[in-house]
Amino acid sequence: MLDRSGRTKTEAASTPQQKPQSEPEEDKKPQSVKPLQIDMDETDAAYHELRTAGRRGETIFGRVNQRFQEVLHTNRGPAKMRDSVVETAGRPEVTADDLSMRRARTVKAQRMVVPEGVIIGGSLSSGSETEISGRVEGDVNVNGRLYLGKSALVTGSIEATSCKIDGLVEGQVHCAEELDLGETGRLNADLQAGKRIVLGGHVAGNITTGGVAILGRSASVDGNIRARAIVIDEGAVFNGDCTMRAPAQREIDV
Repeated sequence: MLDRSGRTKTEAASTPQQKPQSEPEEDKKPQSVKPLQIDMDETDAAYHELRTAGRRGETIFGRVNQRFQEVLHTNRGPAKMRDSVVETAGRPEVTADDLSMRRARTVKAQRMVVPEGVIIGGSLSSGSETEISGRVEGDVNVNGRLYLGKSALVTGSIEATSCKIDGLVEGQVHCAEELDLGETGRLNADLQAGKRIVLGGHVAGNITTGGVAILGRSASVDGNIRARAIVIDEGAVFNGDCTMRAPAQREIDV
């Protein structure tokens, strides 16, 4: 019988079958991998060039950083950074000292304290409330309220907005508004206050005020008093002359 290829079954059986050709043995061997060689000189040169470009702002990050710095310095321009020379240009009547005083007024004042046991060999100036419990061998100038503790000693004069004194003062005292001398306070010179004086300690000097002078029961005054009104409590000691004057009347031209 014939099969589909036209051969008899006997011929087909006697014909050996062809085996698939196998790949040569050489192809089955694994291929060797060449090691990667890096030229360090070229790498260093490329890194150096990239770094230099970044510094010049040639990279995108360098350009962004450069733009950011420009905006930052622009915001720090004359509107943000005040220059005394620029501000006073064209205005000779305004000095650098005037500008410093204006800026000082905008700064919140802090409280100054001179504790007990501290000795200041010289004058003391303050632009805010001041408390002194130590010793000042000089004048005291306070643009605010001044408080002298029981252990305080001032050898010079005092000038302040208002005073509360419980210590010893050997110089003159001038207060623009009020002065309060405690029972332990002692003044060995003249004193003056614009509105009111309240005394509870000892004063060896003249007293002047445009308001009222009040001598408490523990007060002792060896000097003259000039005030618009005087109040002397029982027990107070006053050795001197007293002058009372009414507030000055302003003349009105008709």
